[in-house]
Amino acid sequence: MEKETQFWYRWIWSYSLGELFGIGAAAVISRLLVIEYLHTSSGVSTALTTVVLIIAGATEGVIIGYIQWRSLSKLISDFKPKPWMAATTAGAIAGWVFILPPSVMIIFFFSNFFSVVNQNAVFLTLLAGTAFGGVIGMAQYVLIRKYFYNAMIWILANTIGWSLSFLLVYFSISFFTTSLYNVIFIITACLLSGFMQGGVTGVAVHFRMSIKKGHERKDVVMV
Repeated sequence: MEKETQFWYRWIWSYSLGELFGIGAAAVISRLLVIEYLHTSSGVSTALTTVVLIIAGATEGVIIGYIQWRSLSKLISDFKPKPWMAATTAGAIAGWVFILPPSVMIIFFFSNFFSVVNQNAVFLTLLAGTAFGGVIGMAQYVLIRKYFYNAMIWILANTIGWSLSFLLVYFSISFFTTSLYNVIFIITACLLSGFMQGGVTGVAVHFRMSIKKGHERKDVVMV
């Protein structure tokens, strides 16, 4: 039981740091490239926007994928890092390119024309998080189903975790004031975002999914 508890807390803590560094790195890269975006023509700007989104998604996907692999490899003896990181990265890129841009535009449309926090914007934020998490969860499901029974729950856990994560970040942005407070808000939001995702996916792994025979590690006790 002690090993289970240690793994549980380590999973959530690692996920929180992974989300902090994943979103943080993606945001920094996006910010640096946007500076160049402002000095380019419309045609080049469109291409650069796509490049920014792909790089940001890839950065977040690689970091989160690696963090997840480090934890899951403690449970599964033959869990390979490269396929898992590739699937996570592919899902994150798809989310950044196809889900985030239209979602952000629509959400901020409602935020600008109505109150900063309103029912429509909140609902759309939850919907965007659900879609983003669903894309990543489905990409990872292709691999995780080989090692776990009830692997479909992984997709559900990701949709719930990411939707709560998006909602938390949205509310944090609504409190933005000065630069220093903005940094504090976003760091806190990223940590709590990872905490939520880690908690939800951790519950799925520990209490709703079971490892298939032949893949478990003998040094880790599972529920």
